[in-house]
Amino acid sequence: MGLLTNPSISQKAKYCRKLVRHNTLICFSLYLLGVGFFCALPDNNFSSGTYFSENALLPGLVNSELGMETVALVKSLAGELQRERENYPKGLPYPWLLAKMRRFGLETHTHNFTLNYPYGGGKRFKGENVFGILRAPRIASTESIVISVPYRPPETVHTDVSAGVPLMLAFADFARKKKYWAKDIIFLVTEQEQLGMQAWLEAYHGTEDGPRILDAGSLRARAGSIQAAINLEVQSLDISHINLKIEGLNGQLPNLDLHNLVQKLSSKNGIVAGYKQTSASPKRSYRYQDKLTNMLSMVFSQASGVPTGNHGLFHKYGIEALTLEAVKREKAQAQNQEVGSMLRIIEGITRSLNNLLERFHQSFFFYLLVSNDRFVSIGDYMPSLALMAGSLLIKAFIHYLSIYYSDDDAEGSEQEVVQKPTTDIGYFSVGIVLLVAHSIGALAMFLPHSATVSRYLFEANLSTQLGLFTLLISISTIAVTLPAFCSLTPLNGDALQVAVLLELGTVLLAVGMLNFSLGFLLSVVLVPFIILLRPTISSRSRLLSWFCCLLLHPMNLMYFVLVGFTWYLFPELALKPLLSKALTATMDALTYSVVDSMIYGNWLFDLVSLIFIPSWILLWVLLFPRTEPNVSPKLKTK
Repeated sequence: MGLLTNPSISQKAKYCRKLVRHNTLICFSLYLLGVGFFCALPDNNFSSGTYFSENALLPGLVNSELGMETVALVKSLAGELQRERENYPKGLPYPWLLAKMRRFGLETHTHNFTLNYPYGGGKRFKGENVFGILRAPRIASTESIVISVPYRPPETVHTDVSAGVPLMLAFADFARKKKYWAKDIIFLVTEQEQLGMQAWLEAYHGTEDGPRILDAGSLRARAGSIQAAINLEVQSLDISHINLKIEGLNGQLPNLDLHNLVQKLSSKNGIVAGYKQTSASPKRSYRYQDKLTNMLSMVFSQASGVPTGNHGLFHKYGIEALTLEAVKREKAQAQNQEVGSMLRIIEGITRSLNNLLERFHQSFFFYLLVSNDRFVSIGDYMPSLALMAGSLLIKAFIHYLSIYYSDDDAEGSEQEVVQKPTTDIGYFSVGIVLLVAHSIGALAMFLPHSATVSRYLFEANLSTQLGLFTLLISISTIAVTLPAFCSLTPLNGDALQVAVLLELGTVLLAVGMLNFSLGFLLSVVLVPFIILLRPTISSRSRLLSWFCCLLLHPMNLMYFVLVGFTWYLFPELALKPLLSKALTATMDALTYSVVDSMIYGNWLFDLVSLIFIPSWILLWVLLFPRTEPNVSPKLKTK
């Protein structure tokens, strides 16, 4: 850095001035190169074919031992369950489940949990899970596999997936008669969707410490350390195809070998299966557009950080898991041959997992699926994010040079370099602005989590959605007025801009390492504006910059995204109902993100509050530079 800023080296100064003069072109070219690199990933030259890295998973692909008596048992249990569901319209038929699990020789237990809803003024919601353990006959209870089914009562608004219960129970009866199990098998039926699964996992691993919003309770029995889990969402015994759900909490994914195993077993047993599979026809399109669409759909699903099924809560405990969503056939058939195929798929997965000698460690944990049989690994897709986020780091370096080297010198005066004394930078003033901006972000994260605030919203008779929305709007209003209290000199503004660029570039890279999709989408939206950001006193440019910056506020950005989704889902709506419905969706999404943060540990809301709201505040402050000229002396040297 000393060589670059030494005015006695005219050749270095020449290059520095050229960098400063063309900094926007350089950084924007890197951004476009990153976007273009991502768009090239679906091509076969950048993607790879799926394969097994762990050969220990292959035994599950051998001949099945399931007989027709197990298929007949499934149909018998399905009829019994339908009769029991009529007697329990709002809850789980516990007596029937417990009796069947005991009959099939499982060690059966129930698990009670309670949700102390933070915004309900003391409201409590109770639930109960049922699980049975098949102890491994060949070894002590050191390792285990989980097969789970979410139970939805008849009165639910969601799709009925109760057909997974008889499939699971029939497989439990089959597995009990075999002696080759080296791992315990846990058969779990959860209530209240992901809430029941979260409570069961917390109780199983003993992670509850002190009073919590979710009182996970305790378990009377445990099996070994969980190696993997399969979640079943079976809509009917007449199955059309299987949709594989893999996205987990905070964008985590299961090991690619587990996905490949389910693909192979499904293909072998005659059921079409794939990621975001929508029909019984296999995805065999080799068109670039289809591959790019499939990859982008995974990016959008993963970026939210919301699990697509109960399997997504296992990942934070280091457990590989995915969901098999067996979709009901549109036109029912008299014979359900798919029942046997589905049982053989479950058997093959369980036997393969039973053969593992160690945890999943080979293959890939970070990947993007281009199609059912092709993927892009982290080493191939990270350069696109590195180019986009890296352009901010390069801009920070060039902007630092601009503090010392003026880019408006004449070409003929290369002997002279304008140097601004570093003693003029008010580091204390810049630090105060940084501290205030991040304090506002911390306030935006802390207040929705505060018990006092939730109690006030309840006593004021405000709905949770409206209360949280009003709270964050108030915080945003305070942030908008901040430039009136922190007028920075041009030199201090330059130093602040360097700090913002460094922070955002580093954060985008760090987020991309954990959740590439989130980091990529944020980079696509934020980086162009930040690159083109140039505080100016020109009235036209100033108004345009203010407008663009207001559009990029996290809450405004979320609203406009939901306007687009609402228009896509409800094209028949007029403009005013469309905007109103999008506003309601925005308030709901905000509430869900806060509640998910408190119960499940989804860090999207915390990340936006602690990092991106302060960064937006700092960018907003930069758009209000002090208009009087900088009177700091300039030192000219030859």
